[in-house]
Amino acid sequence: MNTRTLPLVLRIGIALATLCALQCAQAGQSILFPDGTITLIRATTVFAVDAPVALEQGDLLATDAHANAQIEDGDGTIVALGADTRIAIDAAPHGAELALLSGWIKIAHAHTNAPFSIDTPTLDATLLNGAAVLHASRDATALFLETGSMTLALPEHADAREPLDGERYAERDAGKPLDVRPRPAPAFIDAMPRPFRDPLASATARVTAKPVAPAQGRPATYADLADWLSAPLAIRRSFVARFRPLAQAEPFRSQVRQNLRALPEWRRVLCPPPAMPRHQAVTPVQQKSIEVES
Repeated sequence: MNTRTLPLVLRIGIALATLCALQCAQAGQSILFPDGTITLIRATTVFAVDAPVALEQGDLLATDAHANAQIEDGDGTIVALGADTRIAIDAAPHGAELALLSGWIKIAHAHTNAPFSIDTPTLDATLLNGAAVLHASRDATALFLETGSMTLALPEHADAREPLDGERYAERDAGKPLDVRPRPAPAFIDAMPRPFRDPLASATARVTAKPVAPAQGRPATYADLADWLSAPLAIRRSFVARFRPLAQAEPFRSQVRQNLRALPEWRRVLCPPPAMPRHQAVTPVQQKSIEVES
């Protein structure tokens, strides 16, 4: 190879490496495929999303009574959202994670080396592989493991995990023990979204639109965030730092102040402790010598 072709080879190599990096980044990114209009809260802005969009860590999603959605990543994991469902996208140290505040989701996950964690107000689940349907409210969680295996834990006893394999059903009301059964409760089956009775299928084959960046957002209001701010979920710990800028203006500040009983972590934002006085350096007084006349 002569000196003339070397720069060209280097440029081609750099271009190929950059292209591969971009493809890898896109492959690991989760895409939201909405069916109807989905509310997305990103950072401190609210968007109405009706087209595919790439999700980011910390995104809060909500479907209404007439909408549903599907989330897919490059590894084949699928999360379906039913109507009236609210979830948060997070990131776990060794896999994916989301928080289910309320509503219905179904997950299909095939990678045993990358567990998928789901936090709910009364029960934490980690799907190792297979498919599961979950329903959550602020006071109760119920789930049915269709296939595969998972582990369950109570939020107040996260280190004590119970394995679940095969077709098993589990539910837990706030403050009560975990109840595991061989088959779902009839009320669970009756209320489950009908599409969740079938295996999940990828939406990429039937959706031709490419992901777009959300546009025309508006600042989040207290009403948008009230249920999340008081949610009994681990992700709540990140909200003070994230939404602190909103508390610098009205009416968000007054609305938080009115709910401090339920939001004690915001007290230091609204009523910061007085600053410690700055101590000035004190010059030591030199002791005068006393001469005694003889």
